[in-house]
Amino acid sequence: MEDEHHHPHHSSPHSSHAETTTSTAIMSNYNVNVQFDPATPQAGKPTSLRLVVTEQKVGEPIKQFDILHDKLMHLIIVNSEDLSHFAHIHPELNKETGIFHIAHTFAKAGKYKMWIDTKPKGGIQILTAFAFNVEGQPVHTPTNITSDKTFVKEVVTDVQRYQVTLDFQRENLGVARNVTMTFEIRDANGKPISNLEPLMAAGGHCVIIDAAGQKFLHVHPADEVNDVASWRGGPSVSFMANFPKPSLYRAWGQFQHEGRLLTADFTFEVPG
Repeated sequence: MEDEHHHPHHSSPHSSHAETTTSTAIMSNYNVNVQFDPATPQAGKPTSLRLVVTEQKVGEPIKQFDILHDKLMHLIIVNSEDLSHFAHIHPELNKETGIFHIAHTFAKAGKYKMWIDTKPKGGIQILTAFAFNVEGQPVHTPTNITSDKTFVKEVVTDVQRYQVTLDFQRENLGVARNVTMTFEIRDANGKPISNLEPLMAAGGHCVIIDAAGQKFLHVHPADEVNDVASWRGGPSVSFMANFPKPSLYRAWGQFQHEGRLLTADFTFEVPG
């Protein structure tokens, strides 16, 4: 988990033929650089993101990374005003230049925040955050973040509907405690889904962020997937989380079924 205690600064790029904005965060022995093109992302239009990790002492881009949960880099993006927009994407690394690249489209203008999770080969894991704005139309109207009254959500894909339930060890829900969070996936008729496929080499994936957008938890299932090619699981997938402070939190559970990504979010209060 990670607090945002980095203060990104903005600087003008040296290139004169592209409108870009560069932000840099300093993290232990590394600098993490994010470049946007266009300089300010526009709602409804693709934004190109270039991400570079450099060693502070040398200043050269790092070109080799260890795999974290089946990927070289995880990029999580939310609308920081009310956590309404959520994207978990994986930039591609150009091994010759050390530049990660991905394009992302923001549906609405507003205030956003991204977390970058990666690990230089043989180095320490990096988790750092950037805040940025998206302009244009339509403009997102933030809503109050409130705890869910029910912990059953419908997830609609292109061909199928699902029911995803979140269950806690409620007697254990509190600060600095290991809390088991169990997601159960069923079809629209309530039939348990027992042939989930691995997602990022695991039975599922879960990101948790507090309502203020300061606390970030990147958690993975309690049970490992030993054989990605043959593993099938469900309907239940459990995660272990440890909440650093009392707050409202939103958790996004992600699972894969028949090649389709299912994402269900739940908002809940963690008491002190």
